[in-house]
Amino acid sequence: MIPTPPKPKYLPGTRVRVTQYVRVGHRRWLTQVEGIVVKEGRRPVGGIEMGGKASYCQQETLQLKRTDGEITEVAVDGETQIEVMTDPTVPVQPAPAPTP
Repeated sequence: MIPTPPKPKYLPGTRVRVTQYVRVGHRRWLTQVEGIVVKEGRRPVGGIEMGGKASYCQQETLQLKRTDGEITEVAVDGETQIEVMTDPTVPVQPAPAPTP
Protein backbone atom coordinates (compact mmCIF):
# COMPACT_ATOMS: atom_id res chain seq x y z
CA MET A 1 0.00 0.00 0.00
CA ILE A 2 1.29 3.46 -0.90
CA PRO A 3 1.14 5.90 2.04
CA THR A 4 -0.57 9.25 1.61
CA PRO A 5 1.67 12.31 1.66
CA PRO A 6 1.83 14.19 4.97
CA LYS A 7 0.13 17.54 5.48
CA PRO A 8 2.37 20.56 4.75
CA LYS A 9 4.26 21.93 7.77
CA TYR A 10 4.94 25.38 6.27
CA LEU A 11 2.40 27.57 4.52
CA PRO A 12 3.41 29.19 1.23
CA GLY A 13 4.70 32.68 2.01
CA THR A 14 6.42 31.70 5.25
CA ARG A 15 9.99 33.03 5.54
CA VAL A 16 12.33 30.32 6.81
CA ARG A 17 16.04 29.70 7.38
CA VAL A 18 17.24 26.18 6.56
CA THR A 19 20.50 24.98 8.15
CA GLN A 20 22.22 21.76 7.10
CA TYR A 21 25.62 20.18 7.53
CA VAL A 22 27.16 18.58 4.45
CA ARG A 23 29.81 15.91 4.89
CA VAL A 24 32.81 16.46 2.62
CA GLY A 25 35.43 13.79 3.25
CA HIS A 26 36.19 13.89 6.97
CA ARG A 27 34.92 17.48 7.35
CA ARG A 28 31.46 19.00 7.84
CA TRP A 29 30.43 22.14 5.98
CA LEU A 30 27.67 24.35 7.33
CA THR A 31 25.15 25.50 4.72
CA GLN A 32 22.31 27.96 5.27
CA VAL A 33 19.66 29.30 2.96
CA GLU A 34 16.90 31.81 3.70
CA GLY A 35 13.83 32.30 1.61
CA ILE A 36 10.08 32.28 1.29
CA VAL A 37 8.36 28.91 1.05
CA VAL A 38 6.91 28.32 -2.41
CA LYS A 39 5.80 24.73 -1.78
CA GLU A 40 6.60 21.52 0.04
CA GLY A 41 6.97 18.33 -1.88
CA ARG A 42 8.35 14.83 -2.09
CA ARG A 43 10.67 13.32 -4.66
CA PRO A 44 11.59 9.72 -5.37
CA VAL A 45 14.86 8.47 -3.91
CA GLY A 46 17.09 6.35 -6.12
CA GLY A 47 17.36 5.88 -9.84
CA ILE A 48 15.41 4.22 -12.60
CA GLU A 49 16.64 0.82 -11.42
CA MET A 50 14.24 1.06 -8.46
CA GLY A 51 11.22 0.75 -10.72
CA GLY A 52 7.96 0.73 -8.78
CA LYS A 53 9.75 1.22 -5.46
CA ALA A 54 10.13 4.91 -6.27
CA SER A 55 6.42 5.40 -5.57
CA TYR A 56 6.83 4.76 -1.85
CA CYS A 57 10.51 5.54 -1.17
CA GLN A 58 10.47 9.35 -1.22
CA GLN A 59 12.32 12.26 0.35
CA GLU A 60 10.77 15.48 1.62
CA THR A 61 11.73 18.69 -0.16
CA LEU A 62 11.17 22.38 0.46
CA GLN A 63 11.13 24.82 -2.46
CA LEU A 64 12.22 28.35 -1.49
CA LYS A 65 12.37 31.70 -3.28
CA ARG A 66 15.38 33.71 -2.15
CA THR A 67 15.46 37.50 -1.91
CA ASP A 68 17.33 37.74 -5.23
CA GLY A 69 14.52 35.82 -6.98
CA GLU A 70 16.39 32.52 -7.24
CA ILE A 71 14.27 29.38 -6.71
CA THR A 72 16.05 26.63 -4.79
CA GLU A 73 14.90 23.23 -3.61
CA VAL A 74 16.27 21.74 -0.40
CA ALA A 75 16.14 18.05 0.48
CA VAL A 76 14.98 17.81 4.09
CA ASP A 77 16.21 15.01 6.35
CA GLY A 78 16.15 14.31 10.08
CA GLU A 79 19.19 16.51 10.74
CA THR A 80 17.90 19.57 8.85
CA GLN A 81 17.10 22.55 11.07
CA ILE A 82 14.29 24.81 9.82
CA GLU A 83 13.73 28.09 11.64
CA VAL A 84 10.55 30.05 10.90
CA MET A 85 11.36 33.75 10.47
CA THR A 86 7.85 35.07 9.71
CA ASP A 87 4.38 33.57 9.71
CA PRO A 88 2.18 34.39 6.68
CA THR A 89 -1.01 34.15 8.75
CA VAL A 90 0.05 37.12 10.91
CA PRO A 91 -0.45 40.43 9.07
CA VAL A 92 2.62 42.65 8.92
CA GLN A 93 2.07 46.03 10.56
CA PRO A 94 3.43 48.88 8.44
CA ALA A 95 5.92 51.17 10.15
CA PRO A 96 4.38 54.45 11.29
CA ALA A 97 5.15 57.45 9.09
CA PRO A 98 7.63 59.87 10.65
CA THR A 99 6.06 63.08 11.90
CA PRO A 100 7.62 66.33 10.67
